[in-house]
Amino acid sequence: MRRARAITVRVVLGAVLCAAQGSLLGAQSPDALLPEMSSLSIVGYDPETGDVGIALASRFFAVAPVAAHVRAEVGAVATMGGAPYADGELMLDWLEEGASPEEVLQRLRDRHPAGIGQINIVDATGRSISTTSETQASMWKGHRVGRHYAAAGNILAGPQVVAAFGDSFEQTDGSALPLAERLLMALEAADAAGGDARGRMGATLIVKRAGGGYEGVGDFVNLRIDDSRHAINDLRKLYSRWRAIRGEMPGARIVEQSRGADVRWLQESLRTLGYLEADVPGVFDDAGRAIGLFNDVTADAISRYRRDHGLGASRSAGLETVNSIRARLADRTGGGDR
Repeated sequence: MRRARAITVRVVLGAVLCAAQGSLLGAQSPDALLPEMSSLSIVGYDPETGDVGIALASRFFAVAPVAAHVRAEVGAVATMGGAPYADGELMLDWLEEGASPEEVLQRLRDRHPAGIGQINIVDATGRSISTTSETQASMWKGHRVGRHYAAAGNILAGPQVVAAFGDSFEQTDGSALPLAERLLMALEAADAAGGDARGRMGATLIVKRAGGGYEGVGDFVNLRIDDSRHAINDLRKLYSRWRAIRGEMPGARIVEQSRGADVRWLQESLRTLGYLEADVPGVFDDAGRAIGLFNDVTADAISRYRRDHGLGASRSAGLETVNSIRARLADRTGGGDR
């Protein structure tokens, strides 16, 4: 009899709990049951190449397709912390039609009067903006906007996270490092400053360039980590793998090129490091821009650089030389040897 009563009590209690849960669930929209999207991101633009891109991380599974929106020759948008994620492509459409980042945010506010969460925008002319809703998640949230970039995050370890984003990107301005490298370095700096207070799960690095990427698909870099406690470290490894396999980093094809963007990068880098002068005819034009023609003057500068750094005296700019130059440039801007 006692056993029968105990079973009856359990059944009744179970029914009450189920009914209560059903009532609570019925009072919420399906969206209210989803995990909260809280992330940290930076969007950026490179005036030398026209590249636009984003680096983003979150304690959120498969964050990339939800929060990162990038279009070659148009701009990059990060949607976070309650933003209207489904409107990412619409915002890019507005930018492509000629709207400024400020106008894009205003149109979005008109479309969603209840609030637009947290959004970073940079367009393909370098104009940038960020916004952080007051009604977002608890813990620290905020943003920072600077020359050719916008950075933001919520549920962060503190304001030092967004500060690290901005400091890193600004310090690499004019360094000749590719935009993808600068964005990833900024994300790593933000993570080292505390990052997402909940930890890591998803991360992405996307850079688009008109005609860039494999067979000109526009995805110059498009990498993502969906589920890892070491998502940002894993993203760095994936990027290193991308460089080795795709060989798209400036300088990686110098051995095969006699003119073009890689040679311009090489000449500008050698000038930065003191191995070429800006007024050398045949290497730089009257405005001080690298011409991008691999000639004897450039080859002699390479030979001097290699000799000074214990790489031999060859006039060839092989990958060993390129990696050495990149490391020296990173050291000058505080990026460290990568």
